[in-house]
Amino acid sequence: MIREQWLEEATTLLDSEVFNTVGYRIPDDVKVSCGWPVSGGASRQATIGQCFSRAVSSNNVNEIFISPKLDDAIEVLSVLAHEHIHAIDDCKSGHKGLFRTIAKKIGLEGKMTATTASEALKVKLEEIVNKIGVYPHAKLDYTKQIKKQSTRMIKVECSECEFSYRTSRKNIELMDNFTCNACGDLTLEIV
Repeated sequence: MIREQWLEEATTLLDSEVFNTVGYRIPDDVKVSCGWPVSGGASRQATIGQCFSRAVSSNNVNEIFISPKLDDAIEVLSVLAHEHIHAIDDCKSGHKGLFRTIAKKIGLEGKMTATTASEALKVKLEEIVNKIGVYPHAKLDYTKQIKKQSTRMIKVECSECEFSYRTSRKNIELMDNFTCNACGDLTLEIV
């Protein structure tokens, strides 16, 4: 099974075993996939799922993306449930109103912009995983591809005259004294 099939089966089971039990239904035509969210993408750790309203889709359907950073089935199901709440109200409530009501009813807790599954919801999610298997995806660690900044400029400032400049850590290590270039006192400090 490929991950999109897994996400589709998970959607069907979330609908019948989680949402329907509290009186809500996931739209039949919602599309789910694994991909980087538009807001934040690979660069921000916070965005792990995103739902797009029907208004932005040429097919007039809600589109949900689960971040490739995730590979734990329970976490993926929790994020998927969160995003399906957005699909239920077509992204109109943000994280308030109807969104908050449904989230609490199905067992999501914590800050509404970053919900987690309650213990009761985790039990239901584990039952779903037992039916469809583990999430068939290995997480992507994009940080291994990002080069670290090698020369970060450090601020050096005089505590007397407030003269300041920026220089590399290497230049600071080579400094034999901390005499201010402006006032001549030994008052330079690394800020």
